[in-house]
Parts: sequence; C-alpha cells; structure tokens
Amino acid sequence: MFNLTHEERRVILFLICVFLFGIGARFFLKTQQDVKIFACLYRDIGKVDINTADKESLMSAPGIGEKLAYRIIEYRREHSAFKDLEELKNVKGMAGFRYEKVKDFLIVNDR
Repeated sequence: MFNLTHEERRVILFLICVFLFGIGARFFLKTQQDVKIFACLYRDIGKVDINTADKESLMSAPGIGEKLAYRIIEYRREHSAFKDLEELKNVKGMAGFRYEKVKDFLIVNDR
C-alpha cells in the first residue's frame, strides 16, 4: 500500500512519538496547574467559618462543645461578624489553650 523506505518509516515513527509525547506532557502540565489552583482555592476546605456556622457545625470542630458553640453564636449576634480569628478570644471560655486547640479548624471568611 505505502511504498516507504526503512528511513521514511523511522522518521514517521519518530514524528508520531514526538506528537504523543507532546500531548502527554501538555496533559500532565495542565493537570498539575489545576492541582495548584485547587490547593490555593480550597486550602480552607473542611474548616468551619465562625461567621456563618450553626451550632452543629461549630461543634464539629475539636474542642468546641455545645455551650461554647452557643457562646460563639451569641457573641456573633451581639457584636456582628468576627473581623478575624483573634477576636474569638473575647468569647467566654475561649482563652488560652482552648483557642490554640481550635484555631486550626476555624476560619473567618470576608464578605
């Protein structure tokens, strides 16, 4: 069907390999770029936003029980939204070691 010499076949095979390698490299780089974007966008995934969380969501963070969750919600109602995570120390029962224990599981999203 195709009357190709041995050298022509080798060149065609080489070009096909380069083409496939290029497609594979592009796919790999694109997936790695997406992973970096997701890592930046979702680094806070699984954390509880103290400005929007209900009592059950707050209680899902280690170290926050029912009473403390209620106090956080009451503080939020009285003083509006938390400006930063440090403000959480103003809630009764959230000073010192307890704050250090729970701060990695909580976030304050800006609106």
